[in-house]
Amino acid sequence: MKDFDSRWQAAAAQARQATRREERTPVGFVARVLARAAQPGRAPIELAWDRLMPRLLAGAVAVLVLCAALEAPHWRDDRPLEPGIENTVAQLVWSL
Repeated sequence: MKDFDSRWQAAAAQARQATRREERTPVGFVARVLARAAQPGRAPIELAWDRLMPRLLAGAVAVLVLCAALEAPHWRDDRPLEPGIENTVAQLVWSL
């Protein structure tokens, strides 16, 4: 990194001295690109995603329903912020 500027200048000077080449696209390249773009086919990853999406969505909904079912008994607690037994034991141990 110490001699980056000098290396950059040398590379830029070498690029300036390079001869330009006349590059053309191959014959029929544009027609092939347009023909491929006009095809109605879809990429394989899109097909796989379309097949997996309903399963993944059903799994996510099942997990949410399970979480709601596990939490349902505690929705109407009178004192939801009451510390549990593990907090009480920890406080007693630390006060010793």
